[in-house]
Amino acid sequence: MNIPAPHSPIPDMPALLGWGGLIPFGLAALGTHSGVDALVLYGFIGGTAYGAIILSFLGAVHWGLAMQDDRSPYWYVWSITPALMGFASLLIFDVNLRILALMPLFGLAWSVDRQAANRGLIPAWYMRLRTLLTVGAVTSLGTMLLA
Repeated sequence: MNIPAPHSPIPDMPALLGWGGLIPFGLAALGTHSGVDALVLYGFIGGTAYGAIILSFLGAVHWGLAMQDDRSPYWYVWSITPALMGFASLLIFDVNLRILALMPLFGLAWSVDRQAANRGLIPAWYMRLRTLLTVGAVTSLGTMLLA
């Protein structure tokens, strides 16, 4: 694997799409604080469903990398774990508990990515972007929890 320099710039398209991916989290958080019943409901349901979807995406990154580099089968197991845990969180009917389930899942996914980055399995720029986006997602979920 060609490992880029630790401070290689984040490519434009992943940066644009990544930051754009925080928009639904932000809108959900705003909705939960709007005081409009329908927007509050859509904020909670939409924001937590989106969180579960994003966890699926974060795991899928590792499926693709495992296929590309013929990595250990354990990476395949990890790659589906965030999706399964995100789905399980959606089965929690109390929205506050659902948010409290999602927040540490984002931390877990980040920590696995950190381990992959430490081993040179993912680009340094990806980890920098992931860190910023994870902070944004968890902050939005935390904001929703305060509603």
